[in-house]
Amino acid sequence: MRRFCCGLSVLIVLLFCACANTQDYFVEYSLSQKIYTSGRVLTASEMARLEKQVGSLLQEIEDQVSVEREDSDIARINAAKAGESIEVGEHTYAMLQLCKQLTEQTDGAFSPALYNVSQLWGFTPEYAGSYQVSRAEPSASEIEEALKNSDFSQLELTDERLVTKINSALRLDLGGIAKGYMSDCVRSLLLEQYEDVDGIISVMSNSILLGEKQEDVRGLGYTSSLENPRRELSSGTNSGALYFIDLSDVAVSTSADSYRFYVYNGKIYKHILDPKTGRPAENGVISITVLVPLNIPNAGALADAFSTAGFCKPLTQSLAFYEKLWEDFGIGAVVLTSDYCYYSVGNYHVMQPTEYANLVNPELVDSVEDMFVCRKSEDAQDGVIAHEKEKEYIDRMEQYNARA
Repeated sequence: MRRFCCGLSVLIVLLFCACANTQDYFVEYSLSQKIYTSGRVLTASEMARLEKQVGSLLQEIEDQVSVEREDSDIARINAAKAGESIEVGEHTYAMLQLCKQLTEQTDGAFSPALYNVSQLWGFTPEYAGSYQVSRAEPSASEIEEALKNSDFSQLELTDERLVTKINSALRLDLGGIAKGYMSDCVRSLLLEQYEDVDGIISVMSNSILLGEKQEDVRGLGYTSSLENPRRELSSGTNSGALYFIDLSDVAVSTSADSYRFYVYNGKIYKHILDPKTGRPAENGVISITVLVPLNIPNAGALADAFSTAGFCKPLTQSLAFYEKLWEDFGIGAVVLTSDYCYYSVGNYHVMQPTEYANLVNPELVDSVEDMFVCRKSEDAQDGVIAHEKEKEYIDRMEQYNARA
């Protein structure tokens, strides 16, 4: 997952808590420099108290779901034998229930049960620092074996917060939903204490835009940029591929192939894995941003999961999936493809960099570049033919990784 940069400046908070005989905590989140409740700004003391509460909450969730903590719920589930029941905390159980719902809703394109496959491809935490090392593909038999042990239906949940594996080799990783879930929890914490909240919450790469932007000089509401996954090729100064304006009361999440990937023999292998093939997703998609209205329960978690799921379907099916989400729930999406086109689903106001610059700072128009061309969903085709610049990008990444 990549960062989703919001126009409202944010305060970055890094939490560290060194505890005897346990690993350090590291949770990154951000809050607006100003958070409003019923039109007034939270005081410095209120913000300090809030930050402490948020830190404690996120540490509590991390304790339960981290794959790197030997005593976490997820670690205990992963180590359990077939038939052994593990009692888990409320956050772990709530996420697993959501995962069951989302796996069904995405027809299996989203799955939290891919730890074995991810480890096979070298994307699990023990490979941190070497994700981008070029390497050959695993064998077909290795992939088949990992997939056999990555079936989320082999996990049973009971009302007593008990989790039981049918297959002892099954291992989980909730990284595809945890950030969004944490954002939802922080939002709930805020709303328990304050009414009519306006401000931004971000946990890692997941953002929630609460209410409406205050002190809105330009009258554009919350404005946000969709980070450019091919910014290395841009001749302009802009870091955004596209920009959104007039946002309010929405959860936003972006997944892209420019984070945790490697290049081998002129091909990008991304950390987003297809649960049906056991291979890095390869449908021509390079970035997906999903926007979920906050009137939908678990909006942050849904945005997190849905932004990943679209990578694991053929492009036409992916766009049809988002069109259905828009029709049924008002959930929008923007999909960027390797032919340097973009597809916008829903009526969210999407702008090219030059259009946005002309609106907010006309003096910068000549220094920004529009890299992606808008296409209609009905014109999309599977088997995306990469833009001629895509080879340049891949070559550049391969060279960079070789020097790293």
